[in-house]
Amino acid sequence: MIKIEEKIKCSGCSACYNVCPVNAITMEDDEEGFWYPKIDPSKCVRCDKCEKVCPYINKITAESDLQMCFAAYNKSEEERFISSSGGMFIALAKEILQEGGVVFGAAYDERYMVCHMAAENEKQLIELIGSKYLQSRIGTIYQEVHAQVKLGRKVLFVGCSCQISGLISFLGQNYDNLVCVDFICLGVPSPKVWSDYLDTFFIRDKINFVNFKDKSLGWHTFSLRINSDDEEFVRNGRETHFFSGFFKALYSRPSCSACIFKQGKRLSDITISDCWGYRKIAPEMDDNKGLSSVVIHTEKGRQLFFRVKEQVVYKEANLEDILKYNRNYNTSAAMGEQRAEFWADYNRLSKKEVFEKWCSG
Repeated sequence: MIKIEEKIKCSGCSACYNVCPVNAITMEDDEEGFWYPKIDPSKCVRCDKCEKVCPYINKITAESDLQMCFAAYNKSEEERFISSSGGMFIALAKEILQEGGVVFGAAYDERYMVCHMAAENEKQLIELIGSKYLQSRIGTIYQEVHAQVKLGRKVLFVGCSCQISGLISFLGQNYDNLVCVDFICLGVPSPKVWSDYLDTFFIRDKINFVNFKDKSLGWHTFSLRINSDDEEFVRNGRETHFFSGFFKALYSRPSCSACIFKQGKRLSDITISDCWGYRKIAPEMDDNKGLSSVVIHTEKGRQLFFRVKEQVVYKEANLEDILKYNRNYNTSAAMGEQRAEFWADYNRLSKKEVFEKWCSG
């Protein structure tokens, strides 16, 4: 029976929830809004599958040492503009769909919280485009992925490195028809804080669009856009309460401060991210519209990338440069020094007072 004694050792990947044969595990929110497994002892049959599938108890190691690196962007101006970086996710995802496959990734629900869902066509794929600076609820998505790969369909799964590890651990094997893509992650902020941020500064029921990395002001200056029936809010992300507190690491998930999934080789087939080292890596490719770093770890990843190469502009790069300018590739962001004080105030002050005190500049 799995038991979380140290929250720093649980990423909320939901592998245990998906593997339980008797539905004895639920994923429950804690006081900070992060979800952790909770076991109903009356249902548990002591099969220990939850412990065997936990990436913290039984860490999986990657077998491949392939490291091909590129700076790249999608040739479609429209697809590149609506993407967070260079539009590489869309190119990869559309290829899988055209091959009769299915794509799994993070999308907004009706309350602009984030959960994983499946896209069977390009219309549904739109929901998965763009970075979501929240941990997405997995639900039973791992079970859905398993069902699809067992049918022989090609599957693209996109998520945080911890979610990739949870999926592979749940599946118990690496399927040839499954390609996993992760990204360079700073950590995931509290869904509770995001929800309270929306309720404090916006009328939730009138919101009709959210983009965490809007390019209206250019890719170099990523902006938070929140459109509602009454206004269009577009502001440099670093000047918003939500991102200001996040970059101070006041409300990231505890496990993100010591991410074990950044240690050693990644389990994903491809890692994509912003190419923030563009001045060194590919200055001639930068037009402030978005440029991606692409790191390929496996032969499956290499084959998929080269199936879409005619749709993208790309240049070979080296891993050392990507690591230099994207240090979160293998380095965790420490908890903020004032994290405890923030949460103490969060439970005693109004939310507006908390945001203005801790998340202004």
